[in-house]
Formats: sequence, structure tokens, C-alpha cells
Amino acid sequence: NEISQVDFHSGEEFLIFGIILFGGFMVKVRFAPSPTGYLHIGGARTALVNYLYAQKTGGKFVLRIEDTDENRSTKDMTAAILEGLEWLKIQWDEGPFFQSERKELHQECALKLLERGFAYRCFCSKEEIEERKKRLENPAEWKYDKNCRAISKEESDKRAATEKFVIRCKIPEGKIEWNDFVKGKISFNSSEIEDFVVLRSDGSPTYNLSVVADDYSLGITHILRGEDHISNTPKQLAIYKGLGIEPPLFGHLPLILGKDRKKLSKRHGTTSVIAFKKEGILSLALFNFLASLGTNIDEEKCLSREEIARRFEIEKIKKSSSVFDYDKLLFLNGKLISEMDLNELKEELKNFWEFQEFPDDKALAVTRTRSRTLIELSKNLIPFIKEDFEYDESSLSKIDKEKTSKYFGQFIFHLEKISEWIQDKIEQELRGFAEEKGLKAKDLIHPSRLFLVGKGESPSIFDLFYAMGKEKSLRRLKRGLNFIKSGGKDV
Repeated sequence: NEISQVDFHSGEEFLIFGIILFGGFMVKVRFAPSPTGYLHIGGARTALVNYLYAQKTGGKFVLRIEDTDENRSTKDMTAAILEGLEWLKIQWDEGPFFQSERKELHQECALKLLERGFAYRCFCSKEEIEERKKRLENPAEWKYDKNCRAISKEESDKRAATEKFVIRCKIPEGKIEWNDFVKGKISFNSSEIEDFVVLRSDGSPTYNLSVVADDYSLGITHILRGEDHISNTPKQLAIYKGLGIEPPLFGHLPLILGKDRKKLSKRHGTTSVIAFKKEGILSLALFNFLASLGTNIDEEKCLSREEIARRFEIEKIKKSSSVFDYDKLLFLNGKLISEMDLNELKEELKNFWEFQEFPDDKALAVTRTRSRTLIELSKNLIPFIKEDFEYDESSLSKIDKEKTSKYFGQFIFHLEKISEWIQDKIEQELRGFAEEKGLKAKDLIHPSRLFLVGKGESPSIFDLFYAMGKEKSLRRLKRGLNFIKSGGKDV
């Protein structure tokens, strides 16, 4: 139902139209990113909230690409945005629509405003406006002075034949207010808003006009977006009024902040969805984390997407900003890695695994409990495949090299005699040998851990022995002992 193809409906007609068409009023939301950069974490959260609201209400989720900034919009960035949404499994029902393909629709809306007397041609040149700005004590506070508002229609039509002009929307007198379904009542005085340009002199539409035309033509009923768009809303309401159509409901989401309580940006570290993917964050973990920001979703559990949609309540979105805590995301990611189906985990890990041989289930099961990302998991699995890994210098310095050189060969001999290579038998042999030689268990555990995985931290040493297997474990222990005896050289 393009605006260029139908008459504008009043609010009552629009509602009746929705009831007839859908058998009830269908919620229709949209996400409308600009392809001037990667999908930012704030944009992803906005897309997610719209998606969840559509899922919760049985509505439709529309994707629109606002690519009218020809100098900055690129096909690569569009592809990156789509990739980010698809990876998060935020699936749109309609689109993607491209704003650049709807220019005629936008121009018709500007002309409609002009015809209805809610807009006027402005013939002021940039130079004239700059000159009038300079006359003010504070030019930064300039608002267009309505110089051309009083020009008659006859004079305007005549001058339009030979002069360049823009079309400006008239801001109605009084207050412009709305009941924001996230933040509550918001009000602006008309004196705060200038008569703004809706159509440039080259015939290209401005942002606010394009958005209104597209949202109406696509049947959007609810607009959920970041609170940085609040200042655009009164302008868009003025356009809706001028076109004689009922505006959608508006809800503005609080911004996501860094730990310093400032707007999230690159200085806070990773902010791009695709960058999180490359860092080994799981899609479902980021989905959960974004859903938990400022909502009533459980922050300590990784839920299915279906359960998140079931729990989601738009009324419980917080009015204040949420802080992006990367440690919480890592906690959720690590929890999901440790709990997810092993076959699914293998599929996720393949993108981060560089060796031909793939670790078995025992190695994966024991190692994932200490891995917060897929990158960490892949690094932790390397000692199960390779033997020539390096030893962590800090952990190596804590080993009692004298005791290790004296007793570790005998300990390896005892381990070789174990017929059933399971955790209980290995622990029994280790503790029994330590007691026999007057050692503490840690005198054997610490070097064993270092020789098996190259560092001083790991899951239970007995689980590690079991997962590594007898043959691989003994080879790595012998290599480590030779390293100590040789004074720090692989022999």
C-alpha cells in the first residue's frame, strides 16, 4: 500500500483498515539501519527488541536499509549488517527494503505536504542563511527564522519556475507530545523546533520525511528505536499531521553505556556483532546478553530464543541506560560452551580449529569447562593434538625442579603400571606415590598439569589425565621431565 498508490487515511480509517485486513490490529515493527558501518551492538539490541516484540505479539518484523546517504552507504556494509542479523538468528518477515529505491514516494509526500498547506517553499540560499546567523550573539542557537513562510502561494509558484528552493515543513504552534510506550509522556514546545527541510533543492528527501513515508507505506504500527531519536520524533509527528495520517506508537530504548557510563563506542573495545563472532562468542550467548540489557530476562542463564520471546515484556523495559559488561558476556558464553550439546559445539568450533585432526569427545568435554570463548577452547585443545607446545614461563617458575627431577621418573613408572586408565585409579596412584615418598600431592599435580597442557591452570588433573588418554599422557610427562632435566631444552 504505497503512499503514491493510495489516498492518505485518517487515524480512524487506518485502524479500521487494519482490523478488516488482519481480523484484528496486527503489530508491525521495523529495524532500519544505515549501511555506513558494521552492525553495532546498540543497533543489534534495537533489532532484537523489535524482533522479540513481534514474536511476543504474533506480529511482523520488517527490515529496511536506510541507504540514502550515497557518500557513506556501501553494499559491503549492507552485507555485513545482514550477516550480523542472520548470525544472531534475528529473522525478518519482510524485506529488506531499500530506502534509496523509494525516492518517488518520498517526493510525493513532500508535494502532499505542500498542497495541504503544511509545508512551504524556502528560497533562502545557504549564503543568506549564514549571513543571518552571524547577526546573532550565539550563531550555534540558530533556528530557521521562517523568512519564506509568509510568501503567498501565487508568488511561490511563480518563483519556483526560475529559482532554486527547498521544501520546509511547518511546525504547528503549541506543544508536540506523545505517550512513549517505553519512557512515558514526552513533550516538546514548538519553539524548540525549527521549520525543517523535508526536500532538498536537488529533489532528494531528508531523513525525517523518508522515514515517515516508508513507515506508513509499510504499515508500521510501533516504532521501537534508540532514545537518540527522540529529537526526531516531534518532526516526524509534524509530518504525519501534515499528511493527515495517524502516526504509529513510539517507544525509545535507553542507550547502552560503557563501564565509564558514557555512550558505548569503539574506545570501550569490541562493539561490532561480527567482531564478537570472530572473537569466539556464540550467537545464542550474545542473543541472551542483548536480551538481558534493560529487560526482565534472566541475566544468569542461557535461555533458548523461544523462551526469551516467551518471557519478553515490553512494559518491563527499563527507562534508564544499561551498562555493557563484557565480563558478563564472557560468563554467559562460557556457561553455554560448558552446557551445550557436544555435537553442536564441534560444529561451532570448526571455524576456529586449524589442525586436520579433531579432538575427541573426552577432550572436548573436559576442556570446555575452563573456556570462555571458542578461541580459548581451541587453544586449550591444542595439547591434546600436538606435543611440541610451549610451557608457560610463570607456571614453569613455580615448579620445584629438584623434586621433579628426583621423583617424577618414578611417578611415571607407577602410572605406566595402571591397567584401567580412569580418574579414580590415577588419583589413587598419585596420592599413594606422594605419601610413599613423603611428598605433597601438589608436588606431582603441578608439574603434571604443566607437562600435559603447558600451563598452571586446567580442569581437574585426574579428569585431564583421563581425557588425554594413557599413551598421550605418558609421552607428555616424559617430555616435560626431560625438559626440566636438560635445564629448559626440549630433548
